[in-house]
This record gives sequence, structure tokens and C-alpha cells, in this order.
Amino acid sequence: MLEVRDFIEKMKEEIRDYLPDDVYREVIIDDVEVVKMNDQKLHGLTFRMPGSDAAPTLYVDEMYQAYKDGADIGYLATEMANMYSASRNAVKPPEIDLSYDKVKDNLTVRLLEKKRNREFLMNTPHVSVGHGLAVIADINMGEDRGGDWRIAINNNVLESLGVDKETLFAQAMKNSAIAEPAMLIDMSSALFSPERVNLLDREEPIAPEDIGGMYVLTNASGSLGAAALFYPDVKEKAAELLGSDYYILPSSVHEVILVPDAPGITEKELCDMVKQANRTVVDEKDILSDNVYHYSRGDRGLDKVNPDRERGDMVAEGR
Repeated sequence: MLEVRDFIEKMKEEIRDYLPDDVYREVIIDDVEVVKMNDQKLHGLTFRMPGSDAAPTLYVDEMYQAYKDGADIGYLATEMANMYSASRNAVKPPEIDLSYDKVKDNLTVRLLEKKRNREFLMNTPHVSVGHGLAVIADINMGEDRGGDWRIAINNNVLESLGVDKETLFAQAMKNSAIAEPAMLIDMSSALFSPERVNLLDREEPIAPEDIGGMYVLTNASGSLGAAALFYPDVKEKAAELLGSDYYILPSSVHEVILVPDAPGITEKELCDMVKQANRTVVDEKDILSDNVYHYSRGDRGLDKVNPDRERGDMVAEGR
């Protein structure tokens, strides 16, 4: 059984036998390792033809798993050769003019946990929002460009944009709040109703008798919507609507769940719920955090829950 590095080298050798003759003679194949969100490391092969700046990358991790499960390496090389041939005729990512004036209206933010992204954040500008969480900025080219093209802005891209980090994130947060406004949805409606009524549009608080058990907080598209928690005034407006403090369960990078603080709430159970979901339901790339947070309408604001302490004894740090 080959280790992953040896598998990649074997694929580099085998795949040439299944490429068209004109490609076989000239293509340069290199292996790469790419660090994605949550420090996921993906292994791939890049294919570069002389005189072309384009170098498609095809990832091999799923093929390596198939190999470990018994698939023939020659069959996998054939599959990858077919994938490369298809990629040559596929829709290409849009070309991006990396000048600030061209991309500033496409800047958005996404939320992540710093300890899960130590390596990723080494080369990625970010702003801490407290309690081990941070936001990064994307260039979101939208779905009308042949796909949902997003570029996480790294240090090199920031340098190309020619602006400082403060300007970048101020614009990205402003854009997100306008183009992807926050949505607060009753959990039962989110699960069972085709209508998504945004409670943040209400002028009056929810009547006490109508307060439900859980609420989903996301953005208008539902993609990377956990960052909406840190849009201006969203945490405060949610507390006004619910008429109480509340817990924040980070169900994924796409949304968080708000649970009104009420008698009978067990903080350890909430923490266990989040950890269990992260290990059994949420895709690894979509995990936000194992922590549970608490928002207080008083001076304490947002705190991190410590399940090993008595109820109400929060960890107040870095607000």
C-alpha cells in the first residue's frame, strides 16, 4: 500500500500514458499541497502547457482514498486524465483585475476560528472579533460568472490591492451587510416552511408567548452566513427581539443558532450538542467552532461559555 506522497508520484508517471499525444509530449505535471480553511491540506497535480499561464489543479485526495479501498491505480490515472481533458474545455474562472477600485464592491467577510486555521491565517489578513474568532475578506465574483467564484484575500493579494487592512475590512463588512443582509429565522420555519420571514425586519419585540426554542442567524444566501453575527448592531437587535440574553451555537460557517436564555437551559448540554454535531453531521471544512457563546444585554456583551463552570460563570475575554 503506497503512502500518499508515493501515490502522487505514481500518478504523475501513470497519467501520461492516458493523455492525448499532443498533451503527453509537452505538459508539465507538478504536485502541490494547498492549505484550505480549517487548515485542511489538499494534495493535487497541476498541468501546465508551454506558453500558457493557466495551470489547472486536480486534487487527488479522494482518489487516494479510493486506492486505499482497492481501486486500481491505472483506472484512477485514466479517470484523472479524463478530468484534465474535460477541464481544458470547461468554463474558466473569471480574470480579475486586482486593483482596489475594480474589486472593492465585491469584497465580503467570512467568519472562522483562529485555532482551527493557524496555518491558513499565517498568510491571510484577518481581524480578531474576540474569543478566538476572526473574520477574513473574500473577493466574491458571484454566481453569474460561470460558478460561485471566491478568492480569500491573502497577503500577496492585499499588497496587489494597494490598500491597508483597515480599509479592506471596513469595505468588506459594509458590502456584506448590504449585499448579504443578516437574517434571523425561527428554527421551525427554517426547517418546515418555504417562507423565510426575517425577524430582524420587525419593529416590535416578539411577544413572550411566541418566543421559540431556537433561531437561525445567517445571511440572505445562507452561504458563509455565520459572519452576520458580527454585522453592526445584529447581536443587539436579536436581544431586543427576543427580550432576553441568549446563547450562540456555531452550527457551521454558514449559520449560528440562537437559543434564548431561560430556566432549564444546561450549558454543558449545549456544548455537547455542538461538539457532537461537528463530529457527526458538519463537514470538516464547514466547522466553525466547538465553543458555545453567550450574549448578555448588560455590559458583558459576548462571552464564551465554559461548560466545566457553574451556570452563568462565563469566560470574559477579548470582547
